[in-house]
Amino acid sequence: MARQAAATAPVPMLVSWNVTRACNLACAHCYLDASRRSRNARDELDTAAACRVVEQVAALAPGAMLVLSGGEPLLRRDLARLVQEAAARGLAPVIGTNGTLLNERLAGRLRLAGATGVGISLDSAGAAFHDRLRGVPGAWRAALRGARAARGAGMALLVQATLFEENRGELAALADLAESLGAAALNFFFLVCTGRGATQTDLTPAAYEETLARIARLQRERPRLIIRARCAPYLRRLLGLRAGEGAGGYAGWSSACLAGRGYFRITPRGEVTPCPYIPYVVGNMTTEALSAIWDRHPLLLRLRTERPAGKCGDCDFRYSCGGCRARALAQHGELFAEDPNCLYVRPPETQPEPPPAPPPRRAVHWEPGARALLGRIPAFVRALAKARLEERAAREGRDCVTLEFMRAHRPPIGVSASMDGHRTWRG
Repeated sequence: MARQAAATAPVPMLVSWNVTRACNLACAHCYLDASRRSRNARDELDTAAACRVVEQVAALAPGAMLVLSGGEPLLRRDLARLVQEAAARGLAPVIGTNGTLLNERLAGRLRLAGATGVGISLDSAGAAFHDRLRGVPGAWRAALRGARAARGAGMALLVQATLFEENRGELAALADLAESLGAAALNFFFLVCTGRGATQTDLTPAAYEETLARIARLQRERPRLIIRARCAPYLRRLLGLRAGEGAGGYAGWSSACLAGRGYFRITPRGEVTPCPYIPYVVGNMTTEALSAIWDRHPLLLRLRTERPAGKCGDCDFRYSCGGCRARALAQHGELFAEDPNCLYVRPPETQPEPPPAPPPRRAVHWEPGARALLGRIPAFVRALAKARLEERAAREGRDCVTLEFMRAHRPPIGVSASMDGHRTWRG
């Protein structure tokens, strides 16, 4: 059983690591319930143990994007060392920060260490709501300074916004702000009520539907900016995309909840959970091998194979979407319950969605030069670029992606805009 599980376990493409609980802000929705202090807690991993974590992640998931967040990761004095270790082992390190502590000197140091990008939280297009949510006056302006410092250092910039009733009318204004800062991507996060976020008011199901439709429209209107909804897998249903399908920049690998499938979280103490919002600890990397945790833990195996209950399990998008498992847990106390924030009910004339067909057996190979150029693409758009190019190659009957093929088929959406800014596409 263990050998079979190990042989079929997916390879994670994204890992989120809360490197510390220390933080300089007091965000009302913090899922980690981070503490406002300037030093790491004694039970957090020291530099040597943290480097061993990096080593294990690189062995399990070569080339994956490693998001170093917190708390506030910039409060770790060894952050540049961890970034350097990750980059040296072939990972794509990205810093997830509130941005307030990021200046030109620190941004340059992190870029030199190998950071490929930085995600900065900006929850409104003006200071009032952002500062109130983050608990510190001036946080919004400081985040803007941090974003400009990151761009000045040559790092890719992602703008992150958590949506509430108070700011969901600012989608276009936030896109304007992201574009003015030179961001390559704008991620809209839908609240999962865990940690301090349990005290916050989530959007109603009707507001979810309306907001997701507006996000999809905003992406169509602004093709040079990658715009995504996070923790809202039912956007796939609104787009009419089935499992494995991609359109308009929404690639097949983005379907359904990634928790325990293509993604996991590491806590400041080295514990592993399926995602930041699912608090079930499936192992500790200081005492267990990450590969054994990922390949064999029963909860992770269930997340990969078990259908949810209720209308999610009976839906005609049950594989394409399947609902958010963390939200089901937060509101029902059951990980495999139906997602309470989805209004959709399968029409009686349709059938439950059948399992997706396995991917074509024909493999698309990459010549060394093309693979090297792919590796220079910013980490957060690399998988999208790879998927689009392989889809195009398969349609044209090619079994190899070459440098010439890459240059002849630049991705048509925000990926190419990001690449233009980093001079990676032309080699």
